[in-house]
Amino acid sequence: MQVGIDSYSYHRRYGEARPGEHPPTAEPWPLEPGPVLRHAHEVGADVVFLETCYLPEPEAIDPAMLADAGRLKVGFSWGHPWPAGRYAGLDGGRWYGAERELARWIETTTHLGQDVLRITAGSPASRGDEPAEVLVERLVGPVRRAADHAADRGVRLALENHGDLRVADILALFDLVDRPASLGVCLDNVNLIRVGDDMLEGTRALAPHTLLVQLKDHEPGDPTVPGGPVCTALGDGVADLPGVLTILAAVGFDGPVCVELASLGPADVDELTMIERSVRWLRANVPSQVDPGANDR
Repeated sequence: MQVGIDSYSYHRRYGEARPGEHPPTAEPWPLEPGPVLRHAHEVGADVVFLETCYLPEPEAIDPAMLADAGRLKVGFSWGHPWPAGRYAGLDGGRWYGAERELARWIETTTHLGQDVLRITAGSPASRGDEPAEVLVERLVGPVRRAADHAADRGVRLALENHGDLRVADILALFDLVDRPASLGVCLDNVNLIRVGDDMLEGTRALAPHTLLVQLKDHEPGDPTVPGGPVCTALGDGVADLPGVLTILAAVGFDGPVCVELASLGPADVDELTMIERSVRWLRANVPSQVDPGANDR
């Protein structure tokens, strides 16, 4: 497994404040990848996934813009609905414009030599109250077309359980889309419990399909609160992270495990320090992890 960071961990640094969070106090970073890449390189990550909402338009991204990555492997995470007006991923299959935007990011992923793109079908805010089977049925066409587009370009799509779909819904969608070679899962362990799934049982069900992991730890309390539970540095909360990693290792998962910080609560925490501590925890706990940069530091 590879130790990674998803750039949503830096959301306050980019100026985004989730409901209930302490607002950012520093001047927001510009919407470009340099600050994240430099920090991820400094703390010794292997891979970083860049949230596309914090980047320029896909056609403007070229290798020079990613030069600060150094030896880091870079991927993209598409589908977060910030700032206001952006699509919530595929928006539950409601809008063709969302498909077109995803197609643009697939093209950029290809041009930059990447092979996995995180996507979302929607978000808690876009979920609505329709029956899950209606949502799944409407998503079949958009997801299949996106998977075919990606397959033609040598890219695999990692669909995140983004607080909009339960495990059973994702598995039903995968059965209907029937594109196992180009469609897998981005597993978010805390989003499992936000929608009422069990963290370990949900991980066990999705593990065979998992291409990418966004790993969170969290404070005690009701995980179904709006925005999700307050995140901690990995190893400081109550999530059974060793259990999650053991299940993934048992099916041979060897992809990126990315620390992700979502809701940070009302305190003015230092997310950079939390990310650094989380990377150290991953180094010590990810199965068969060897630090490739140990001799350079």
